[in-house]
Amino acid sequence: MRNAQCQAKGPWMEMLRAHAMQNRAARVERDPGGTLSVWVEQTRRIRPPLSWIVRFRGERATRLDRIGSRVWSLCDGQRTVEDVVTAIATQYRLTFHESRVAVTGYIKTLIQRGVLAIEVAEETV
Repeated sequence: MRNAQCQAKGPWMEMLRAHAMQNRAARVERDPGGTLSVWVEQTRRIRPPLSWIVRFRGERATRLDRIGSRVWSLCDGQRTVEDVVTAIATQYRLTFHESRVAVTGYIKTLIQRGVLAIEVAEETV
C-alpha cells in the first residue's frame, strides 16, 4: 500500500514514484567512520592551453556523510524515491514532508554529480 502522503495529486507525484539508482560505473570506497566516497569518471576534458597548466583528473569524488551514505544505500533501483523519503523520515524521526525536502534535494545533487540516476515510472491509464 502506498504512503498516505503520496495519495494527493500534484507536481511531487511523478518524482515520488520514480526509482533512484546508483551509477553502476561508480567506484565506492568506505571511509573510516562508515561514510562513503563515490568516484565517478569525468566526461569533460580540459583543452589546451589550459591543460598545459591545470592537471586533469579522470575521476571526481563525492564524499557522502552518514545520512548521505544511507540515502545512497537505499537508492538501489528497487525502491521508489517515496520509499527512500519514508525510510529516512522513520530513521531520523522527521515528518514525511521534512524528509521529502531534504532527500529530494540531496538526490538532485547526486544526480547532477553523476552519482545517481532516476528512472521515471510510466503513467498507467
